[in-house]
Amino acid sequence: MRTLPFWLHQLAEYAIGLGLIAQAAQGPDNVLPVAFGAVLLVAAATSDGPAAGWKAVSRPVHRAVDIGLIVAAVVLAVLPWSGADATSRVLLALAAALLGILFVSTNYAPKPAKVVRPAREPGDRAEDVGRSAGRLAAKGMKAMRDRRQGPDAS
Repeated sequence: MRTLPFWLHQLAEYAIGLGLIAQAAQGPDNVLPVAFGAVLLVAAATSDGPAAGWKAVSRPVHRAVDIGLIVAAVVLAVLPWSGADATSRVLLALAAALLGILFVSTNYAPKPAKVVRPAREPGDRAEDVGRSAGRLAAKGMKAMRDRRQGPDAS
């Protein structure tokens, strides 16, 4: 059932992290949700995906980090010694639920390797003719532009 592409997973993590920080910044003593949101932003920004700032962490490692973040959010929301107030607990529980939904529905498969075209055989006449025609058309268009604007116009 993993159908969510990884880039969308990253964007959702950014949104959850920023939402946690923005919401927690409204309260008087909400250090835990702000710290958790910052950790979530770093996790999203450093994983190997299209929406990453730094591609330092592979997708399988990011998957393990997601499990750790879900467990950490639940522990911080439930255990009394975490020192979180009621608002922080609700925010962390909500973040854990959203991350759980993301975890279950995301495709963590690594990005496919680039397909490299095989080297062209010398003397492939059809390709040579096509390239020559393209170059000739480009030179003709450039000559027409230069004639209309003058060769020194920029």
